[in-house]
Amino acid sequence: MNSNDILNDIDKKILLGRQLGVFNNPLGQKLLQLYGHGILDPWAIGQINKRVDKQLRKEAFSNLPFKQPQLNTGELILGTDENSHRPVKAFIQYLNAGSLLVANTGSGKTTLVSFYAIQIANHVKGMWLVDLRKKESRLLMPGFAQRGIDLTVVRSRKFKINPLQVPFKVDPYEYASTIADVLVKVLNLPPRASVLLSSTIIKLYKKFNVLNGSPKYPTLFHLFETVRISKTANSQARQAILDNLEAILLAFGTEMLGCYRGWPVHELAKRHMAFELAGQPEAGKDLVLNYLVVAELISRVSRGISNRGMDLWMSIDEGQRLFSQRRESTGYGGNSITDLAGLVRGTGTGLFISVLTPDDLSNKIPAITSTKIMGRCGSISEYQAAGQFMGLNKEQVFWCAHHMVPGMFVGQVGDGPWRYPFLFRVPKMKQLKIVTDYQADESLKSLDGLDVDPVEFSNWSAVECITVKGEAIDDKQDTVQLTNSEFRLLKAIVDKPMLPSSDYVKLARISPNTLTRLRPILIAKGFIREHIMDSGNRGRSKRVWEPLEAAKQAIAGSDNNGGT
Repeated sequence: MNSNDILNDIDKKILLGRQLGVFNNPLGQKLLQLYGHGILDPWAIGQINKRVDKQLRKEAFSNLPFKQPQLNTGELILGTDENSHRPVKAFIQYLNAGSLLVANTGSGKTTLVSFYAIQIANHVKGMWLVDLRKKESRLLMPGFAQRGIDLTVVRSRKFKINPLQVPFKVDPYEYASTIADVLVKVLNLPPRASVLLSSTIIKLYKKFNVLNGSPKYPTLFHLFETVRISKTANSQARQAILDNLEAILLAFGTEMLGCYRGWPVHELAKRHMAFELAGQPEAGKDLVLNYLVVAELISRVSRGISNRGMDLWMSIDEGQRLFSQRRESTGYGGNSITDLAGLVRGTGTGLFISVLTPDDLSNKIPAITSTKIMGRCGSISEYQAAGQFMGLNKEQVFWCAHHMVPGMFVGQVGDGPWRYPFLFRVPKMKQLKIVTDYQADESLKSLDGLDVDPVEFSNWSAVECITVKGEAIDDKQDTVQLTNSEFRLLKAIVDKPMLPSSDYVKLARISPNTLTRLRPILIAKGFIREHIMDSGNRGRSKRVWEPLEAAKQAIAGSDNNGGT
């Protein structure tokens, strides 16, 4: 039997009216009390019918397939309801459970995030605004200043961090394993590299007396050197670490990573920060962001923080590549932030992720974010995928595909009694004042009080350099600098010339990726000449390498100087 069969007309009107939110005012509450006590005179019945019919008529003429949101309380204004043009409000703590924003370029994502950040700033101890592609969060400095809050902007080359620095209250043994896994994922290393990294980091902690409480930590440069001289380590894992870590160290240098003690992450979590990662290599962005987020999360877990209200809000803009499903599938373990993001609610950390499209988005992200927001997308398939995250029906999806404009969004809050999707607009922001690089760097003075211990070396090279001397035409001494990998490959070519290029991977003890990278370098330096030879089969032609006189002189000069 259908449950509606036992309901009379007034019962159905009451149920419908509750869904429509027509009984939320004081008189509406009195009508519900009369209904609950069975006191239904003609006046009360007329008032109930009038309220419900009026709202039904209003929604029918609005031509919007979304219900009017019953979100009237809270510190955070999400936007303006498209039906009633009244503010849609929510409690800031709703964001403690994580948020996901899907909208294409030009849809108003940055405006929405800025609108929320300005409101949230006074309600949290710390805020991290992460710009992976742009430099727009710095524009909020004047707005924050008007509210008595200092926004510290860290430009891409101004970081002072040490990923091997043990976070506050975290056991060094535990952190060695954690940061080893982070490096494996960030650098896309084979799984065996995790064991080598973890054991090497623990050895370095013992060497630097970290296990006994020393505040001086080894750096990634020390890690690189230790792995390089570990000749007995697994060759594949060792070479992969050297090849991939080398690129990071050369890109960042001691300017960013050269600190025995960098900025304490738990201190940064008490400040309002704008991290600008634009201009860094992709692996570098992953390293910086993974380290900061993972270090703070495991520190909070180690401190026993549980079920705390949100006191740190993290917004990651343009996180498409960072939270890629393809990277998780084809790589060696995915993303450390994704793995730990499920902890954010219990530790009082709100994570707000913004992406351009749901295509290739990690399946874990919708599962660990409770509040969902969708803006204008580029195709019907994107509307369908993003709409599934918040339970949109077919009519709502097709309406969005034909009516969404910049500044208009569909939202669903992650907490409270009203969980239906609703349509709202975010107000346009006034023209913001430009914040120069000088002003951004001046804001860094607020971090001068943090205890930072720089390394002693300033001209460190991430690779061994072999000096090769030979006679030039003008009888002057020419000096050629070869990296360790270049020297091994060049020596293998000189010792065994005219072999297929793939043979030198084993002879030079380098990876195929390193071979591909060094080929144009050696050709450009005039060390080798490449010949294309027909294999005589239906397969590909072979590339064979001929060592030129410069290569022979370089190797001979190196041997005379003591070799490697």
